[in-house]
Amino acid sequence: EVCHGVETEPGLVPVASSRAVSGGVGEGARLGISARGLWGPFRGTVFGVGIFHPDADSCRDRGVGSVYNRREGVGGGECERRVIRVGGCGFAPLVYSALGGVAPRAHAFHRRIAELVAGRADEGYRDV
Repeated sequence: EVCHGVETEPGLVPVASSRAVSGGVGEGARLGISARGLWGPFRGTVFGVGIFHPDADSCRDRGVGSVYNRREGVGGGECERRVIRVGGCGFAPLVYSALGGVAPRAHAFHRRIAELVAGRADEGYRDV
């Protein structure tokens, strides 16, 4: 409704050099969502979606804020560099807790969607 060219699980743009492919971003890797128009009229953004449970063994000894920060960082790295360099668009990890929380960048994403919906519906942000 407020973005264009929305795709779920888009493939990464193929690269010609094997040097550009490493980690979990090899040929055939897929991302969560891609869309145009969220941060600018023609600007493309790719979103990597991640969900964790705070009571999982890998999270239990860390604070939730620390887990959000770590997961947002894991969502970037090689994948973010490849999306920006090869795909020519932005990248944002959307990290959620299975218990309902959201990481800072996912919160910014939801706030921006609400702003766009409010503007399109000619309503106030707090009414959306």
